[in-house]
Amino acid sequence: MWKPMLTVYNDHLPTGSEWVYQIKYDGFRCGLEWEKDSIRLWSRNGKELTKQFPEIIKACEKVKDQIESYLPLFLDGELTVLRTPFQAEFSLIQKRGRTRNTEKINQAAKERPATFICFDVLTFKGKDAVQENLQQRLSYLDDIFRQIGNHYELQLITTYKKLSDIEKIMELHQAEGIIAKNKKTSYLRGKRSEDWTKMKYYRSFPTFITGWNVENDYFDVSVFSSEEIIPCGKVKNGFSDNEEETLTTFIKNNGKKKRNEWTLDPSVCIEIHCLGVDNGELREPVFSQFRFDLKPEDCTVENVKLGLSQLPDDVEITKPDKLFFPDVTKRDYVQYIRTVAPFLLPRLMNKRLTTIRFPDGIHDKSFYQKHVPSYAPDFLESVSDEEGNYDIVCNNLESLLWLANHSAIEFHVPFQTVESNLPDEMVFDLDPPSLSKLSDAIKAAQLIRKMTEEKGFQPLVKTSGRTGLQLHIPLKEKQMTFQETRVFMEAVSLVLTENFPDLFTVERLKKNRKNRLYLDYVQHAPGKTIIAPYSCRATKEATVATPLFWEEVNEKLNPKAFTVHTIPDRLIDKGCPWLQST
Repeated sequence: MWKPMLTVYNDHLPTGSEWVYQIKYDGFRCGLEWEKDSIRLWSRNGKELTKQFPEIIKACEKVKDQIESYLPLFLDGELTVLRTPFQAEFSLIQKRGRTRNTEKINQAAKERPATFICFDVLTFKGKDAVQENLQQRLSYLDDIFRQIGNHYELQLITTYKKLSDIEKIMELHQAEGIIAKNKKTSYLRGKRSEDWTKMKYYRSFPTFITGWNVENDYFDVSVFSSEEIIPCGKVKNGFSDNEEETLTTFIKNNGKKKRNEWTLDPSVCIEIHCLGVDNGELREPVFSQFRFDLKPEDCTVENVKLGLSQLPDDVEITKPDKLFFPDVTKRDYVQYIRTVAPFLLPRLMNKRLTTIRFPDGIHDKSFYQKHVPSYAPDFLESVSDEEGNYDIVCNNLESLLWLANHSAIEFHVPFQTVESNLPDEMVFDLDPPSLSKLSDAIKAAQLIRKMTEEKGFQPLVKTSGRTGLQLHIPLKEKQMTFQETRVFMEAVSLVLTENFPDLFTVERLKKNRKNRLYLDYVQHAPGKTIIAPYSCRATKEATVATPLFWEEVNEKLNPKAFTVHTIPDRLIDKGCPWLQST
């Protein structure tokens, strides 16, 4: 039976040239046994998982010709359901592991596919590799994935040489933690070793004690929602003997007992560490410290949400109760931006950013902000333009959240980075005259998809956040110039207008469009911008420019359904469509 090497937990990670670092994913430890005539998945306890995850098997089968010379293989990794490239949803992989019905398994594999994140190899070309050092084993993995490429269901973990580099990734994606691995050591089957040391990235928030179970020593913790006491879980671990004795003595002197349960009125505030919340339950809650500086009234649902958001220390939410949208406060909005940051920030990085700011909410005055204001913090990066102004470049989480706190509601980005004069994507903006004509945008999107796929492109689609749709077509580095994209996009647009003259137009003047959908390819040019994926729009519904699955682009599509309120759950339930397109 397969016996994986295990990690040792520590509050601090080792550093030095002999150490490398990998993200800790919150999933199932899994062994992938890959032979010429069979592919099987094994849990760390020797339970076969092959039937529960058919999408992993299919992904392997697709690349069997490229991998054949490396077989037999045994790969060590983590079975995950990804929310971001570096964060997994444990509750979803747990649900998959418990599913036995074949029809439900196949449905889940299609709608919310799992990913095998590979981080080690035990058998390489039929030979035992465990005695090789980690550096050599990682070299074997590089060879393997160089042949087969990274697929959504089958990926090679990213390995970092510097702890500082991976810490930024962990913080942005709110990953479970980091594992430090000594690259000079062999693979120790079934043993727990400090050569693999993990650190968890805990989220923290204040609560107050409301109960204690004498039998199991769990303490009930709660918070206030207005004046109502809301239970938020139980905690047992993390107390020193002295801290636990002090707390239980206080409860006995001030609480009420019924059988084996003590209850306590809000009075003792403590700080809790946890890895997150799944279905209303705290993940691995741990006592951190007593908070004698707080009153129970300071322990609120709002502060729990802030703690779970893990905002950087450099970012403060000022006037958190100010309304940005009719039912969205600044606090709500900043937390939304924190949630989508792993998807939004990469689309902003290394590009000149234009924001639309609404200091007093969307129903009041607004203005465009492209240049760095004089009061901006040092972490907000910039690049000079031809006139000597300094344009905003949003390259880190702190900058994104600082901009959100300063009422940046819409984020618009150009089609090229600051280092290049060449586009990194083509974008068709499909602009119907009204939401009632969305069906025309859907038809145009489907036609453009077919035409561009025939040319070898892989178009991605999103709502504009208003009435239309936008097709993003990723380009390889130096694949096309702006002039070449202009010629291509114009040709595609003219094909549509010639075949469907009553539906589509390239007429720029609204008065001449005659209630037809505008195919905007002119906007795709140097210096022009497009709304970024997951950016809000200044609408009363707080709508969001939302990446879609292509199967969602049909008559049932309702762009108003994608809002600040619905996108966080959508990312958990469905994942990001553009992430799954890889």
